[in-house]
Amino acid sequence: MTLADIDWPLILAGLGLFLFGIEYMGEGLKNFSGDKLKDIIDKYTSSPIKGILIGALVTCLIQSSSGTTALTIGLIRSGLMTLTQGVGIIMGANIGTTITAFLIGLDIAEYSVYFISAGACLLLFFSSKKMKYLGQILFGFGCLFYGLELMGDNLKIISQVEEFQAATVYLAQNPLLGLVGGIVLTMIIQSSSAVIAIVQQMYGVGAITLGIALPFTFGSNIGTTITAILASFGGSVPSKRAAAFHTLFNVLGTVFFMLLLIPFQSMIEYINGLLNLTPEMELALAHGIFNVSTTILLFPFIGKMVTLVKKIIPSNAQEYEMDLSELDPHVVQIFPSHALEIAKTKTVEMGKVTKDCVLSTKKYFVAKSNNDRSYALEMENAINLLDDRITHYLVLISSETLNDSDALTYLSNMKAIKDLERIGDLSMNILKYFEAVFDERDDFSPEAREDVIRMLDMVLVMLEKTMIAFENSDSKVRDEVDELENELDYLTKKAKQRHIQRVITKVEKSPLVNSTYVDIISNLERMGDHCQNIAEYYSSTDEIVHHPEIQAQ
Repeated sequence: MTLADIDWPLILAGLGLFLFGIEYMGEGLKNFSGDKLKDIIDKYTSSPIKGILIGALVTCLIQSSSGTTALTIGLIRSGLMTLTQGVGIIMGANIGTTITAFLIGLDIAEYSVYFISAGACLLLFFSSKKMKYLGQILFGFGCLFYGLELMGDNLKIISQVEEFQAATVYLAQNPLLGLVGGIVLTMIIQSSSAVIAIVQQMYGVGAITLGIALPFTFGSNIGTTITAILASFGGSVPSKRAAAFHTLFNVLGTVFFMLLLIPFQSMIEYINGLLNLTPEMELALAHGIFNVSTTILLFPFIGKMVTLVKKIIPSNAQEYEMDLSELDPHVVQIFPSHALEIAKTKTVEMGKVTKDCVLSTKKYFVAKSNNDRSYALEMENAINLLDDRITHYLVLISSETLNDSDALTYLSNMKAIKDLERIGDLSMNILKYFEAVFDERDDFSPEAREDVIRMLDMVLVMLEKTMIAFENSDSKVRDEVDELENELDYLTKKAKQRHIQRVITKVEKSPLVNSTYVDIISNLERMGDHCQNIAEYYSSTDEIVHHPEIQAQ
């Protein structure tokens, strides 16, 4: 038997089908559950233990520890989750990812075609979104196991190849090479579940021994951290620390078990002798024990690990982290006036996030960096979440008896939230225009860039002053915002005139810039209008009640 006798295209097809199945099933599970996964992660992570449970649950649902970790880092990047909250979810994700190995250990590949058929029927013959998402789950589940079956049938042949047998003997004597192999393969495939599935199949057909399979499994846990590292690029310091914690956690767990590799292997073999497990289930059990034990062992040292990570990745900049648990419904019933102050504080924080969103949009325009673009999108998601949470909290407050002063505070706060949310939307409009131009490898003329940057800078200054005026009811700062808004209107008018002149004289050569430039500066001018709205000092509630955005609620 030689390497030429192996059907490599079929093995690659099986791997591709397996990876597609995991991804497609995970997307179906996420769609089926709606937008609740992010809310679950955000709401129920007040302690590391809860975070571990939620991390394990969400990873079981979406079948991707990398997805859960990336989602967590996204929340940390946007300031909606603290590093301490996030580390629990990251630890739990390692436990949740073992479910795939246990599913593979059940050996239900012979039923895979039925899952594929059932999923296809739901996708093709039902119009309900829920039924289509269910079809997506079943179809992906079937593809996952059918891909494994294709790989398994051909991996049996590999075990009979002399070169491969020699390689396995060498690896058995050098478990560190197996560890490195697991790390590298997982970094390439971007899925620890896929690597472990391959190892399970090879171990199941007798191609490798348990002494080789275990280091490969340990290495996959380190390799999967690359997703978290990539997700943190260009993000805030806390998000980089979260990625570093994920790496540190998995490295420490791997080092511990590599030092105890021989006794751990003996323990797994002893358990297998008692339970008479299939080889695939035996390795799934080992993977599960490894991840659960690592979590239990390192849990008491979370604080020290966080401290170490903070020393490794220091921060010279001022950081802010929002605690949405402060929007406590119980406070509303006991002390509505204090609840209004809490809501106002969160609205001020929302203003900071909005400013960050606009600033990242400007940075993307200047440097064309995808990191700045991604961060702006995350900030806009944070704005939308804050809008939803603070609005819900204010609605609870409105059901209580409020005096005239509190009613004015309530209405001004509600209006400010909607104006900030609109500024976030307008920032996204501008970002999309920039992206469209840059994707076509076009650019703005130097004069056009200068006008846009000048107006963006003015909006950023207005936002800063706006939130000061809102927070302190400062009429002097409000007047400064009014003056800036008038100046922005004048700049908008002049920028449009200059743009028309550039189009006529063919200075502005890009057709895409010609068609979007006026929309860009118009969006900037509208952002100024919303800043002015927030900064207004309301002498009576009548001004707010008749505001169209409040009436539309």
